[in-house]
Amino acid sequence: MSLIDARVRPNAQVYRNRSLIEVIDLAQLKTWRDNKCALGSKASSSCPTFEFSVPFLLDPTNPLRSSLDVSRDVAGALQYEWQRFQDKTRWAVSVDLNRSVSAATVFPLLPYATRPLGCTPILNSAGELAIAAAKVLAGNPEDITKKLATYQLSVPSGVTHKDFKLPSGLKFEMKADGVELPNYVYPRVPRSEYCAGREAPDLIPDSAYPLPGTVYMPSSSFYGISGPNYPMPAYFNWDEVRSRIRNTCNEAVKQYYREYQENVLKLLATKMPEAMHWNGYTNWSGNKSGIIFAPVAGLIPNITKVASVAQKAQLPQFATYLTAQTAASQLISNQSRSGGKLVQLEELKRWLEVGSLADASTQGAVNLFQTWQQLEPMLDKRPQTFFAHARYCTLQGCVNVPVPMLMPDTVVTPAGCTVSPANGGLGTMTFALPAAHFAWVAVPEGMPIPGLAGSPTLRAP
Repeated sequence: MSLIDARVRPNAQVYRNRSLIEVIDLAQLKTWRDNKCALGSKASSSCPTFEFSVPFLLDPTNPLRSSLDVSRDVAGALQYEWQRFQDKTRWAVSVDLNRSVSAATVFPLLPYATRPLGCTPILNSAGELAIAAAKVLAGNPEDITKKLATYQLSVPSGVTHKDFKLPSGLKFEMKADGVELPNYVYPRVPRSEYCAGREAPDLIPDSAYPLPGTVYMPSSSFYGISGPNYPMPAYFNWDEVRSRIRNTCNEAVKQYYREYQENVLKLLATKMPEAMHWNGYTNWSGNKSGIIFAPVAGLIPNITKVASVAQKAQLPQFATYLTAQTAASQLISNQSRSGGKLVQLEELKRWLEVGSLADASTQGAVNLFQTWQQLEPMLDKRPQTFFAHARYCTLQGCVNVPVPMLMPDTVVTPAGCTVSPANGGLGTMTFALPAAHFAWVAVPEGMPIPGLAGSPTLRAP
């Protein structure tokens, strides 16, 4: 990162009339120098372009809105899309596991009633009441909605100068950008998002267990028999269950994951149209894709955050050093150069949280919002449950009782859904699919940008 230019005001229409940063592709610069190219020469493979402009993020509908809030909006939408994809997939499987017409004979107790006939109009009035009751019991937590993500500065290791000594009060850290997956017993997305094709229940009683009332009566009853583990079924068709999970999971991922990717790409194209695409969002190296990034600034100065970094690093002169070439800051700079401590003061800028545009220009460091794809298994600990039917009988008669049974564990990958061969399990789903990640990083002028490899594949004109 070579320059922060904050001399112009935001303008939604004219790219060159906006605050921006300049970044240098060092590999292209080396080629340019090795071939002894002249300034102003026409770009070619032997004399490539090596310096690029990247404007600060902007909300075209509100140019005065802070670029930090625009990035938080993008990050929040990325979290929303992944939560939505996971919840839709999980509840599609859950409904298909429990959509037999025989479910209608089961007393609508929580949490069972949130699942059977969960997509059947009119018949699911009990399920709707159950979902409402479950929300109340859980403290009325919010459903999955789009909201601003929390800004957190990441300082990845491996980006600092070899002579930099990490002060004891600071640490390298990549802040988690994942999504919360609390184990609620009801869907947090509208049923319309996973109910398409599931409106009608199976008319034949469920094939995963015998007909209701055949073998589940307790041994203490006057009539009937039970299995040795009453109220668990005496017989259970695990092959049918595994097949059902696999088929629904594959169908859901084929549809929902495609929608997830399309929504993410549309979001980035709409919200970050002039961001730098470094090595391509769909070009992969190991388990990561290339990075899309853009500079951001807030509306509030970061004076208190500067003081906090100086205090943690036990370098009180850091705050003065950041001021714009005053006599005091120049003296510190000269002393640090002669004492070999300039690297220390410059590298501390990587811990500078976002401030105003004037702060970035004065302090010589800018926050970048980065997003990329990463293949990283994400365990959804919310168990998948099948509700079998037990019959509880007394001399007065028999009633159906739902018996929860945990399902085999499932792994969701680009190649398809793999269901554990074991009977039962924790009933969890592991999503081993590329997901959009994001981070905010601080980059001092003249220093490398974290995470970049290769060269730009798309940039603002």
